[in-house]
Amino acid sequence: MPQFILTYHGGSQPTTPEEGKAHMARYMEWMGGLDMVVGQQPLKNTTVLGADQIGTPMMGYSILNAADIDEARTIAEKSPFLEMDNASMQVSELIVMG
Repeated sequence: MPQFILTYHGGSQPTTPEEGKAHMARYMEWMGGLDMVVGQQPLKNTTVLGADQIGTPMMGYSILNAADIDEARTIAEKSPFLEMDNASMQVSELIVMG
């Protein structure tokens, strides 16, 4: 089955611990029914090398199994990450090398 990487860009931080817990609960519910290879992995200490034309840096990623890009996109569209202000997500099929 093809694998897809969802990359998370931007997004606002929760304003309270309670908001953060509620948001994480929605993530856990969303991920619970998916065929995840790697669940949500936040990133920190990001450094950009080369021409700084990447726009909003990647904040994290997930890798999942899906039948095709359309199914992966449908899954991504339901992510609680997209509920945050200034959040965007990229969906890409992984190419198996070798």
